[in-house]
Amino acid sequence: MAKMKNYILVINSGSATLKFKIFHQDSFAVAVKGIVEKIGLSGSFISIEENSVKRRILMKNYPQGLDNHRQALKIVLTHLKHWRRKIFIIGHRVVHGGQLYTQPTLITRKVITQLKKINQLAPLHNPINIACIETCLEVMPNIKNVAVFDTAFYKTIPNYAYLYAIPYKYYLDFGIRRYGFHGISHQFVTQEAEEKINKPLKKLKIITCHLGSGSSITATKFGQAVETSMGFTPLEGLTMGTRAGDIDPSVAFFLMRKLNIGIGEIEEILNKKSGLLGISGFSNDMRDIMIAAGYKIPGYKTPKKFNQKEKKLGKLALEMYVYDVVRYIGSYVTIMGGADYIIFTAGIGERNSTIRNIIMKKVRKTFPKVKSLVIPTNEELMIAKQVKKFG
Repeated sequence: MAKMKNYILVINSGSATLKFKIFHQDSFAVAVKGIVEKIGLSGSFISIEENSVKRRILMKNYPQGLDNHRQALKIVLTHLKHWRRKIFIIGHRVVHGGQLYTQPTLITRKVITQLKKINQLAPLHNPINIACIETCLEVMPNIKNVAVFDTAFYKTIPNYAYLYAIPYKYYLDFGIRRYGFHGISHQFVTQEAEEKINKPLKKLKIITCHLGSGSSITATKFGQAVETSMGFTPLEGLTMGTRAGDIDPSVAFFLMRKLNIGIGEIEEILNKKSGLLGISGFSNDMRDIMIAAGYKIPGYKTPKKFNQKEKKLGKLALEMYVYDVVRYIGSYVTIMGGADYIIFTAGIGERNSTIRNIIMKKVRKTFPKVKSLVIPTNEELMIAKQVKKFG
């Protein structure tokens, strides 16, 4: 009799989304995939696609919105009820593992307690990740759950690269250091590059560019991450959709005094009102920015017409975004003593050839021999492969 429990469920929860896939444990073929969008907002909706003999697609709208990820995941698991008896393990993307968790970890009550202590390091993401874990334990208490951490890929970064030049005791007492994020994505495309290039990672110097609403760059030398752009939180680094990226900390203090605002308000400004949105004043969507800057995006119609001021600011936002990416690539080439490939992934990196061409044209003025690749990321597959061994 064939083994009944031979599928892996992967949960990948974001701040307002919940992506999920069910993989076969041997072939890693996707049996089911889906997404819940606009969680915590009005107009939430669920999409589920089953790749069975009778291919099924479920679409369901929630005009009043779904309140939180617990509610969304319970609805998803109800729709997947006929699959639950086939699942033997559940893998979860957890954004921040702190210094304690640097490899995939089987979830226990003790682990959950420890993870909750890390919530303050990723307040927009970790509480949601933990809520999804607890929901799965509640609905399917007899199935193992494993956490895979975005920060784990960066355990090989040396201390002189991950430490900040503040009193060392703050690192010892509070764990203040660069952690890096998007690690699951960077690790996946790095491993995929080994196959596509047909050369072992231990002989390659690779720079991976995860460019989307949230963006980060990682330098991987001979198979080990040696530097990355995000830091103590996902705010540091590149100009992003709504995040400021690198900034003099004194700017925050200055604005707090000038505007008479508190910590929560300045965090809101730097995380949700800055980046492309903050500079342009009209959008955090790179497609809108590029159209305002004079480029054409086939198949996309912007929801508005841009006046001269908006066109000027759109062009400026685009220039700042590209400048940051090129600046980081240049520094990482220097750090590694060269680079063989620059790999682009995520929404902008995979689908926006114009951005890639602009970046590579600038990079090749200084580093003419560096090659580039586009590799679609697949965080869920990376998670499935890492949790299978816990079954």
